[in-house]
Amino acid sequence: MRADTTTRSRSTGPELVIGLSGVILFVLSFVPWWGSITTSSLRLGESGLLPSATSSFNAYFGYGWTLELAIVLGAVASGLVLGRGLSKVRLPRWLYFWIGLAMTVLALASVVRGPGASGFEGVAGIEVTRGPLVFAAVVPSALIALAGIGFARSQHRKRRRR
Repeated sequence: MRADTTTRSRSTGPELVIGLSGVILFVLSFVPWWGSITTSSLRLGESGLLPSATSSFNAYFGYGWTLELAIVLGAVASGLVLGRGLSKVRLPRWLYFWIGLAMTVLALASVVRGPGASGFEGVAGIEVTRGPLVFAAVVPSALIALAGIGFARSQHRKRRRR
């Protein structure tokens, strides 16, 4: 059995999808479009009226550990793609699929549960709502899972040819 001494100059298509999806999800996690908090105007006795206000928040504020773990797993998947490109380390073929599947389940759980862990649930006059990026978190997660399947299948085909 001969050792493979060739170096790869380019990543495969599934690896690029995995790497970019993880980086995009990580960058978008800091954008304040994941949800909003709206307060209604409050009367403060004789001292006056506190006006209503709306504020947006990022992924780390109100969704708890499920979405945070999905974002961390996306960063790990991107790091594994980068590490695989820089070294000759062999990873299990289905690793990216399982990471992507876990990310998808965690992101879907965050979408279904909503921003309830923000500490404002049940407070009168304060409403916490989902933002558009919560639903967008599912897309990179699913892309990593699907690209993981493609990567595993491409690795399986390469081994068969040898």
